[in-house]
Amino acid sequence: MNSQSPDTAALFGDPTSMTVESGAGNITVLFPDVGNTRRHVQRILTGLDYSVLPIEGYTADTIVDIGANIGGFALYMNQQFPDARCVCFEPSPGAFNYLAENTKDIPNITAHHLGLFSHDSEMTLFDGASQGLQSSLYASAETSQSGTTVTLRHAERALEEFGPKHISILKVDTEGAEMPILSTLAIRLGDVDQIYLEYHSEQDRREIDTLLVETHVLAGASAKAVHRGTNHYLNKALLEAYPDLNVLKIART
Repeated sequence: MNSQSPDTAALFGDPTSMTVESGAGNITVLFPDVGNTRRHVQRILTGLDYSVLPIEGYTADTIVDIGANIGGFALYMNQQFPDARCVCFEPSPGAFNYLAENTKDIPNITAHHLGLFSHDSEMTLFDGASQGLQSSLYASAETSQSGTTVTLRHAERALEEFGPKHISILKVDTEGAEMPILSTLAIRLGDVDQIYLEYHSEQDRREIDTLLVETHVLAGASAKAVHRGTNHYLNKALLEAYPDLNVLKIART
C-alpha cells in the first residue's frame, strides 16, 4: 500500500471513542469524528441501516463484510450472532487502521487490508469530500481529487483464499463498485442466506435485482435519495425453511 495523501490523513484524524446502546448490549467503537461520520456509525450500530430480520431458530455462522470501513457492520453483527465467524475486507489505509483497532480483541473477526473487485489491480481510491465513508474507486460529487493507491483482489479468488465456503450473511458497500464485485461472485450468491447491499445508481439497483431475482426476495429497503439506498435480500430457501416469513404474502386466486 502506498502512504496516505495529506487529505486522506485528515479524513481519518484523531480517534474519537463512542459507546452506543445496541440491542443485546453496548458497543464501544473508535471512529474519526469528521463530517457526519458520527451519525452514520450510530445508525449502523443501532441497526437502522442494516436491520436484522427476526427469524426464530435461525443463526448465522459466517459473515463476510466487503467494504468494512471502520468495522461498524462487523461489530453490530458480532453482537447479533456472537458465535459467527466474520471476515472483513477494507482497502483504505485510514479506515483499516480503525477496523483493526476496533476488532483486535474479537477473535472471530478477521480483517484484511484489501479491496475486492472484478480483477486483481492497483487503483486510486478517491478521498471522500467530507468524510472517509465516501471514499470510492470512482470520482463523483462525494469525492475529492486526491486519493491513495490501493490493492484490489479478484473477489471470488480472495474469498476462496480468505473466506468461508458458505456465507450466511454478505454485506457489500463499496461506493459504486458493488456490481463488479457481485458479478464476480455470481457463482456463489445463490447459496448466501442474506445479502445487504448499498447501491449508488438506479441502474445498479435494477441490475442487482436482476442478478438476485431467481434466488432471493427483497426483505428490506431504504431509499435515502435518488440513486442511493440500501437493500436487504433473503434467500428463497429460507422461506421454505421458515414458513412464518410468508405470513404477509397475499396469494391471488
